[in-house]
Amino acid sequence: MTLKGYQFDKAKVTPEADAQLYSYLAQSYDNKVISGLTATATGLNVYLAAGKALVQGRLVENGQQAQLTAQANKIGYVCIVIDLTQTNTSTGTPGTSDYVPVNNQLRLELVETLNKQNLNAGGFVYTFPLYAYEATAATVTLTKVSDSFRDVFHDTKEIAWTGNLTAGTAIYDDFSRFRSLICYGISQNKTQFVIEVDLTKSLISSELGGRDFVSNIAIGSHAEGAANREWKLAVGTVLAKNNTTLDARYRDGTGNWVASSSTATFIYKIVGVY
Repeated sequence: MTLKGYQFDKAKVTPEADAQLYSYLAQSYDNKVISGLTATATGLNVYLAAGKALVQGRLVENGQQAQLTAQANKIGYVCIVIDLTQTNTSTGTPGTSDYVPVNNQLRLELVETLNKQNLNAGGFVYTFPLYAYEATAATVTLTKVSDSFRDVFHDTKEIAWTGNLTAGTAIYDDFSRFRSLICYGISQNKTQFVIEVDLTKSLISSELGGRDFVSNIAIGSHAEGAANREWKLAVGTVLAKNNTTLDARYRDGTGNWVASSSTATFIYKIVGVY
């Protein structure tokens, strides 16, 4: 039978189906720390506090402070690692008090390179970064990965703008009351994307003529002739946060970023986050 229902009597609900549901309901709050999981370092040891996170729709809890040891002169990330290539085991007898599941698919680890496969679409490994670290011969410096931490119970949102914002155009709504903007759009190859713009930060983009911008992201590729085009979106604001512009660029065959046409990429909705 191809039609399945999970929230029904006598239905078999797999962990994957459960995670897909929670991930969809959480939307932008998936892959976020719910509480705790702060880290400190002494020498080459990293100590991660107890806490909880929602990772790929899976609730993960660290019940007590954990210790990880970094190798000298390395850089990387303090991560929650979900590895579905491993097999979970158990001890004791199911249905009795001595039954204990052993989760080999979940661990805390220091990794050098992030691997973010979509576990809800056939992927197997997801490394969720809590902190970046840099180790010298004797000490570790930690930098919080701010995008992984959010008080998911106190964010307030409202629709800030809807319309058709294309490359090279601007809108003049006053967004100064928001901490960030979540932009929903469609790229050249009809790929839908979501990009969150942190209005508390500002960078300078040499690719955009030195203009200030607050976030950018590669939004997919599109085969056009012999060139394989990689598209880039940049959303910029002035310091007053009330003049927002969008640029869409593609990388040509020689690796240079080139301005796209005004219809190549557009944003149709912006949600403000307080």
